[in-house]
Amino acid sequence: MKTKTIFLASALTAGLLAQQPAQAALTFQFNYIDPGNGIGFFDPSLGAARKNALKQGAAMLGAYFSNYNATLTFDVISEKTNTGALASAGSDTINFNSGFQNTVVQHKILNGTDANGAAVDGKINWDFGQPWDLDDNVSTSAFDFKSTAMHELLHAFGFSSAIGKNGGGFLQGVTVGQDADQYFVYDKFVTDHDGNRMVDDSGVFQTSELPDLTGGTGTNGAFFSGPNAKAANGGNPVNLYSPTTWAEGSSIAHLDDDFFTSQNLLMEQATDTGPSARTLSAIEIGILKDIGYTQVSTTPVPIPAAGWLFGTGMMALFGLRRRKTGVSQA
Repeated sequence: MKTKTIFLASALTAGLLAQQPAQAALTFQFNYIDPGNGIGFFDPSLGAARKNALKQGAAMLGAYFSNYNATLTFDVISEKTNTGALASAGSDTINFNSGFQNTVVQHKILNGTDANGAAVDGKINWDFGQPWDLDDNVSTSAFDFKSTAMHELLHAFGFSSAIGKNGGGFLQGVTVGQDADQYFVYDKFVTDHDGNRMVDDSGVFQTSELPDLTGGTGTNGAFFSGPNAKAANGGNPVNLYSPTTWAEGSSIAHLDDDFFTSQNLLMEQATDTGPSARTLSAIEIGILKDIGYTQVSTTPVPIPAAGWLFGTGMMALFGLRRRKTGVSQA
């Protein structure tokens, strides 16, 4: 069976820092929120190993961003719902303006400035009602924990869409098709098969493109038409997940696994049990370049395991998760 998700949350910071040495480009600070019931990252037997697997997954993704320097903070929330969603992650936009906006995480990596002050940069929810394999020899009956960590963190990096079912973005009170709305930078490159953009330069969704949001696999769906992504895809626009039934939190924000059937891509909409992708394809690297990561490495620059130092933090949860879908890793 396949899986995937997306989310955002808020929490009251109180906790410890986690950091890497000077040679590491990205520093990840994970603040683990204790649910108070001994599950997930606070399981007395498996909690420490799960935290270590998350750190390793972050390090594997961070190895592609060795040309950038930033300290990224995340709330990490443990759940045990077994509702079908594997995990979810996200990062808010840097402001409330219309147009195309970076996520807080994306802005910090690209510009070196913290757009939201003392608040955390992103959030991660993890469902421990699913079977997980934490190591590098992944069982065929469990999900690849480290691959899922890479996938979710990359959403917070800006590999995500704000386009909703009706074409609207994040702003309230706007008239879709008439008023400028707010979208992620990623959405600037979302088109139909012929290259017609879904959202124009001013941030107005083009209602003529609405059918393509649920056009399915093939030429009737949505595509990513950034120049670097197209170059990596043989000059062709990249198929995005746009099923005929809208999938909240999954549609448009992922590569179309119903199209890329011969490849195991990290940012596909769903993943099976067993080993999953732990590297970025040329197409995914191209998308990252198009959304601003022009210095992303085409191959990871590994940091020695001993060099990645992370800490944990206790936090009081008061927040709100914004988007989550069925059995998936958004």
